[in-house]
Amino acid sequence: MRQLSLFEGRKLTAEPVPLDGAAGLSSGAGAPAGQLDLFARRTLRLSLAAEAIAAGDLGEARRVFAELAALHPADAEIRRQSERVAALELSVERARGSAAPAAALLAIARSLEPASGTFGSLHRVLLRRTAEALREAEGDDGRIEGQPPGYYWLAAGDVAEAHTSLLHAVEARRSARALFLLGDAATSLGEPAARRFYLEALLRDPFDAALASARDEAVRGLPDVARYELEIEEEPAAWSAPVGIVTGVLPPPVGIALDEVGSGEAVAPGGAVVEQPWSTGQDEALSRARRFVAALATASSREARRSGEAVIEARRAMKQLAPALFAAYMARGGAALQGG
Repeated sequence: MRQLSLFEGRKLTAEPVPLDGAAGLSSGAGAPAGQLDLFARRTLRLSLAAEAIAAGDLGEARRVFAELAALHPADAEIRRQSERVAALELSVERARGSAAPAAALLAIARSLEPASGTFGSLHRVLLRRTAEALREAEGDDGRIEGQPPGYYWLAAGDVAEAHTSLLHAVEARRSARALFLLGDAATSLGEPAARRFYLEALLRDPFDAALASARDEAVRGLPDVARYELEIEEEPAAWSAPVGIVTGVLPPPVGIALDEVGSGEAVAPGGAVVEQPWSTGQDEALSRARRFVAALATASSREARRSGEAVIEARRAMKQLAPALFAAYMARGGAALQGG
């Protein structure tokens, strides 16, 4: 009879509720009262063990399993799950005491990644502990496998904690990765500022892998808009920011210093974050895209509109840099940044 394997697809209640023995054995009418009581005690302890595992309290789960094993010494499934929980508890204790606890906890969490139900909840608990250990060791801009603590809080479903951590991360260093993730957290929280974070990330490094998994679908699709709608074939991802501004997906780049956005990042062997030089084609395309955004900002500024000549020069530059995108800008009335 399969017992604890039911954990994998089970939704737990906030508090364990002892089950009625007779109801639990609807097909076992006539069973002796002692057997019904034994079944009810087993069911209650299974519920307690499942809730302890889901909360990450593996010591309590191990204790409950010891009681279950005493009640059902011949039950091989209980013994197997008891051994699994004991091994996990030992692994977590060793990870916490290791030289790199965040990395060790992440490895344990990854071993549970396909799980759902009770062990899926434990997976998320371990991701939270990974984030906590990383922040404690290196701060909110620390990295494991190129990801800051906020990434692991997001993966665990703790969006508010991720948002706070990522705000601290971008205060320390305005990296594209942290800005993309901050945009994800802000999107999940319904914050209007989310797309401003995405815009800055795209101006800094539109080639960062985080763009492909951005939680805002319209932002995630900007390289495709550049390629298939505006027919920008060469490095379309580089044009994501100006395409987003012109099409109204992204806000104007107010307050973003384009001359300070820097280059991309890569993860070196061992997990260190290093500067990532782009290919010549990527570098040239992004340089032109940034110049387009700068000209677009100039053409829409109040100062330029007062003189008129500055607007003409800015629009001429835009047309030379990206004719199809300039045409789209003019089709919108040439006022994509008006009010910015």
